[in-house]
Amino acid sequence: MITVETAMAYLAAGLSVLPAIKAEKRPSVGAWKTWAGRLPSEYEVKAWFGNHPDGVCIVAGSVSGNLECMDFDNHGELYEGWKAKVDPGLFSRLVVETTPSGGYHVLYRSAARIEGNLKLARGERNAKLATLIETRGEGGLFLCSPTSGYTAIQGEFAHIPTLTEVEREQLLSAARELNEAREAPKSAPCGVSGGGAGDQPAPAAGANTGAVSGDGGDFLTRPGDDFCQRGEIRPILESHGWQFLGSKPDGNELWRRPGKESGGHSATFDGNVFYVFSSNAAPFESERGYSRFQVYATLECGGDYTRAARELLGKGYGQSLPEKPVDFSGLSATVGGQGRTDANVPAILPLGELVERYPKMKPVLIHGFLRRGETMNIIAPPKTGKSWLVTDLALSVATGTPWFGFPCEKGKVLIIDNELHPETSANRIPKVVAARGIDIKKVRNDIYVENQRGRLGNIEDLANRIETLKPYGFRLVIIDAFYRAMPKGTDENDNGTVAGIYNLIDKYAAALDCAFVLIHHTSKGNQSLKAVTDVGAGAGSQSRASDTHVILRRHKEQGCVVMESVVRSFPSVGAVCLRWNWPLWERDDSLNPEDLDGKKEERPSSANDPDPSVLARRLSEVVKDDPPMVKGAFIEAVRTFYGITQKTAKLAVESAIAEGYVKCERLAHPPEGQHAAKFIVKGEVRMDGSDDDSD
Repeated sequence: MITVETAMAYLAAGLSVLPAIKAEKRPSVGAWKTWAGRLPSEYEVKAWFGNHPDGVCIVAGSVSGNLECMDFDNHGELYEGWKAKVDPGLFSRLVVETTPSGGYHVLYRSAARIEGNLKLARGERNAKLATLIETRGEGGLFLCSPTSGYTAIQGEFAHIPTLTEVEREQLLSAARELNEAREAPKSAPCGVSGGGAGDQPAPAAGANTGAVSGDGGDFLTRPGDDFCQRGEIRPILESHGWQFLGSKPDGNELWRRPGKESGGHSATFDGNVFYVFSSNAAPFESERGYSRFQVYATLECGGDYTRAARELLGKGYGQSLPEKPVDFSGLSATVGGQGRTDANVPAILPLGELVERYPKMKPVLIHGFLRRGETMNIIAPPKTGKSWLVTDLALSVATGTPWFGFPCEKGKVLIIDNELHPETSANRIPKVVAARGIDIKKVRNDIYVENQRGRLGNIEDLANRIETLKPYGFRLVIIDAFYRAMPKGTDENDNGTVAGIYNLIDKYAAALDCAFVLIHHTSKGNQSLKAVTDVGAGAGSQSRASDTHVILRRHKEQGCVVMESVVRSFPSVGAVCLRWNWPLWERDDSLNPEDLDGKKEERPSSANDPDPSVLARRLSEVVKDDPPMVKGAFIEAVRTFYGITQKTAKLAVESAIAEGYVKCERLAHPPEGQHAAKFIVKGEVRMDGSDDDSD
């Protein structure tokens, strides 16, 4: 029986564990590739496995700590031969389980990143080419014990070993030595350059690992090679009329060509090679295999491999060689654009050159939130634990571990702290490290702290320190709190000034090839009814100038907050609830992010609500004896006074202002503590043949 406890143990071991349908050998949750990018939450695991699925599966790859599963098919006929080729000491460290078909799974983690699924050994069985040994790597998954028929015979899933690159290669090489199949038909290189359909050169040596040159630039991995590893051709085939018929027991997929309504299959796909049998499957040729890249080029680009490679560049495939360091010698630290020179003027580029010059997005630092070279705001009310949260963020990046379920790429972090004394930081950060179960020795040279309290350095000073900071190789710089780093004499409420400061930070980010996180505070008053981009003290350009805007708002439940965000270079990220468990903020998916503190329960619309235009004439009585109020407070006062809906109250107030029954104006001396610009003030009674109370 598959229990919640078992699934939670897998999750605790850093494995992306999902419920599965055994008979179909697939996850029982929709859009399962979500968990190829992040670990499921405890709440998700408990909900899934509380329904007692009949199967459990694990997503391989980086999400599970570079987990790789070597799968021995065809009743495991090559397992013993492979085992005999592997060093016994190395083999004894591996986790091994048997499968229902008599095969084997061999599990291990890699110290280096792993590629996608690999076909290691194939052979002809029953007049057909069968895969005998393959891997499940990045983006792959596999069913496992305690699913019925899967039995662990060596090691434990809680203690999967991490192998060096040399050790992993020994396992793969031993499997490749057992390959019986002839080499597959030569295919066009999965890179920038390539030939036509009738002239297909073999892939260049080292195309997947070495730097290559091509028409599209210099790459560590060419775009076509990358597409061959992780590209998806099934939607492409279906969009061109191909029909998926199902999969054979050996995993080979069966496909029927366009125009054929019945009968058998016209091609097979084993995950790597799309092999066409039919002579009526133009533009494909019969009795020929096509790589994923070739399928893309043939169907989407008319067989033009160069065009296909360029298109894939624009879609984020391929890994470029590291860019040359940015020359920052001519940086002007002047805020607001003063002293601009021709060197600061951006190039005007035609679209084609723009795409060629910038084929890929900047490297991800925090998946779903932030890339290198970008800026992220974190806005929160005073005394809500922002600094603790930011310390946890720094630790996630320094260790390459998820931040509230969102994966982070490992890199050095600099915290510029303008609020805490060095003694406080030295005491606080180790507490967070210990609470995360991390040995502080592992991060002692990955997190750096600069305590600026008492010195009040500002953001302009960084311009003179760029060259000094470069050798550290920081990937993230955190400024806490950002308002203390504002240049002397600047106004945080001035849009032009704030935009100039963010432009300066963008230059710093480009020069250091890192991301900046700026910690800021909210404005005073109730934040529950504001849009995400309106939460935060100061000018509105603050939210627009940053690439990511994250806010914390108090939840109705004590000790909890709701984290919301607006992102520029990622799909939208849903709101996340966090619970304070000193010294950590912890994700709590059991809470409803809609339950914000201060949010009024709005009763359903009622037919009994008065007409807003009629009600508008009476609103002066709401402010008759009260001091001036900000517009939002006035709307709430109207809603409460008349017992109407928020919507009706808002319409009535807007109508009253437009018709002059009440005044909304900027006060020269607003009430102490108020930060808003416009206030409702009592209006004189208008005489339109009657007074305000004529209705």
